[in-house]
Amino acid sequence: MDVAPPSSPRADRAHPPRARPRTARDFYTSKIRLAVVLVICFAILPGALLVTVGILVLVFSHFVHDTVFGVLILSLAATLIAGITFTFLYIRRSTSLAQAQTEFVQKVSHDLRTPLTAIRMFVETLQSGRVKEPEKVQESLDVISAETGRLQAMVERLLKWASMEAGRRIYNPTHARPEELIDQALHAIEPQVQLARLDGRVDINRETADHLPFVDVDTDAMTEALINVLQNALRFTGHDKEIRIRCIKREHEVEITIADNGPGIPRHHQRFVFEKFYRAVDPANPNVEGTGLGLAIVRHIVGAHDGRITVESDVGKGATFHLYLPAVEEEA
Repeated sequence: MDVAPPSSPRADRAHPPRARPRTARDFYTSKIRLAVVLVICFAILPGALLVTVGILVLVFSHFVHDTVFGVLILSLAATLIAGITFTFLYIRRSTSLAQAQTEFVQKVSHDLRTPLTAIRMFVETLQSGRVKEPEKVQESLDVISAETGRLQAMVERLLKWASMEAGRRIYNPTHARPEELIDQALHAIEPQVQLARLDGRVDINRETADHLPFVDVDTDAMTEALINVLQNALRFTGHDKEIRIRCIKREHEVEITIADNGPGIPRHHQRFVFEKFYRAVDPANPNVEGTGLGLAIVRHIVGAHDGRITVESDVGKGATFHLYLPAVEEEA
C-alpha cells in the first residue's frame, strides 16, 4: 500500500494560499467602517458625556440657573447626536452612490466591449479574404450593421442621460393623444417583440378608454419613456411574456399602466428602482443586459412634464408601472 509522503513545511510556505481579490464593494465597506470608528471616537462619546453632564446638573441643581445650564447642555447634546446621525446617513448614501457608479462604469464597459468585439471580428474576417461567398459576406455585413446600431443606441442613451443630469435637455410640449403615444412606442419595439417570439410566446394586450383628453407632452420624449418601460417588460419576463397596457382618465390625470408577468420586484427594492445606476438582479436571469438608467430616465421625463410614476409589485406576480400625466382641460 502506497503512502503519500507528508508535505514539507517549506513547500507549504512556498505556495501560500491566494488572497481573495479585493473588490470595489470591499473598498467602500472599509471606508464606511473607518467613518463609523471616527464618528464614535470624536462625536458619539463626547455627545454621551454631554448628556451625562446635563442629567447630573438637572438632578443635583439647587438654583434656577443650574436647571437652565442643564437644559442647554442636553439641547447641545441632542443637536450633536442629530448632526451625527444625518452626517452618517449622508456618508452612507454617498458611498452607496459611488459604489453604484463604479459598478455602472464596469457594466457599461462590458456592454460596449461586446459589440466592438463582434465588429472587429467580422471586419478582420472580411479583410483577410477568408469569406468569398456573396451570402456569407452579406451575413457578415448585416452583423456589423446590427452591432453598430446597438453600439450607437447605447452611446445615445448615455449622452441623453448626461444631458438630463446637466439640465440641458429641452422639451417641446404639444397637445398629444395618449393612445397615439402608445401606438408609437409599440411600433418602436416591434422588432424586439418579433425577436422575443422566436424563443417563446409574447402576448401584448391593450385597453384604451374612449374619449381620452389630450396631454401636453414632448411626444418624442414621452414615447421614449414608454419604450423604456415596455423594454423592461420584455427583458425581465420569461419565455412566455404577457404585457398588459391600459390607459384611462382618472380625475385630472391620464393614467397609463404597463403590467407584466415577470418575477416581480421585492418590496425593499421598489423604492430604489427609479434611482440612477440601480439594477435589481433576478437570480433566475442574472445576465440581463442593462445599465440601470432606463427607469431613472423615465422618472426624469415624466417629472419634467409635471407627472409621476409609481410601481406595484409582488415577488412572483410581475410588476405594474403607473404613469400619471396631467390632462389638458377642455375649454368651455
